[in-house]
Amino acid sequence: MEELKRNIVKNVTVRQLRGFNVIDHEKGEIPNLHPRKINVIVGCNKTLKTTFLEALTVALLIISPNVYNVRSTTLASTLRMDPLWHYFLAKEGIDISLNEYRITNASLDEVSKVSPIQPLQDLALPNGFKLTRDDKVIRILRIDITVPQNSVLNIRDIAQDETKRLPNYRFVAFSIPNPISADFINNFLSSVSFASVKDRLKKLLNLEFIGMKPDEFGRPNIVATENDVEIQFLGSGFVSLILLTLASSNDIVIYDNIENHLHPQLMFKAIELMKESNSQWFITTQSTEFLDYLLTETDGDNVMVYEFMRRGNSIHIRQIEGSYAKKLSQELSEDLRGMC
Repeated sequence: MEELKRNIVKNVTVRQLRGFNVIDHEKGEIPNLHPRKINVIVGCNKTLKTTFLEALTVALLIISPNVYNVRSTTLASTLRMDPLWHYFLAKEGIDISLNEYRITNASLDEVSKVSPIQPLQDLALPNGFKLTRDDKVIRILRIDITVPQNSVLNIRDIAQDETKRLPNYRFVAFSIPNPISADFINNFLSSVSFASVKDRLKKLLNLEFIGMKPDEFGRPNIVATENDVEIQFLGSGFVSLILLTLASSNDIVIYDNIENHLHPQLMFKAIELMKESNSQWFITTQSTEFLDYLLTETDGDNVMVYEFMRRGNSIHIRQIEGSYAKKLSQELSEDLRGMC
């Protein structure tokens, strides 16, 4: 694998997603995934592809030192368009390991050890997640749902010696909301670096300038070109590519349904972005065309495909090297076309 000069995910072990046991389709055991630079999750509807992205987001969030940074949870709500996504994920349960760290839902007793920053009027019992390493609890993340249906995150570091050694993942998890709200722009802009992707924007989209400028009502907007055109007036496909390019200033980009708004020409540009950026990508797609383009343009190099399948009360994952996935394009397209 090409060595990335950033913190990346090297191993993911998935035991449970929303209460469903997860099984390696080939080996019949708990899946141990080996991500590459570009990681594509495919499968029929209701196979928990988006849930996997959410679980990965929670894992990166609770491991990262600046776990209080709420922008990552706010942006990640666009994956499912639900601001309470992390509460329901904890309620239904996950069990996932990222590199050497394990993330599971915390019990009520464990969550109760984390005191809210201020008195809260809860709409439901709190829940949350815990981070462990070698069965040693490092950190507990508490989630409260308060009036009027907002989430409040609180953290307690249990093992101070371990938290000092936690890796610092710079990541962003999102999908394109419609409409693009001021809250989304504020949170998104805090997670990206314009300067580090300036040349990439010029090469991919021939944009000389991009930045932030409030509109006449004081709302933040991302503007492009010297005429300060708000990006939402450039077309949905261009908006997607601009945001993806800005997101590539992070170590890791998590993105749901990458083909949305992209016609074939822009799909090729998105693939070029993923190939040339230094980021590691975790994406889902429902598009046979996009997957075919990706495997052809990359020749399967540095690509891993994960096929998610529903089998009774469990989720099966088949891990397929990109070069071999090219030979299975017809079989994979059946899932992408919904012929499950």
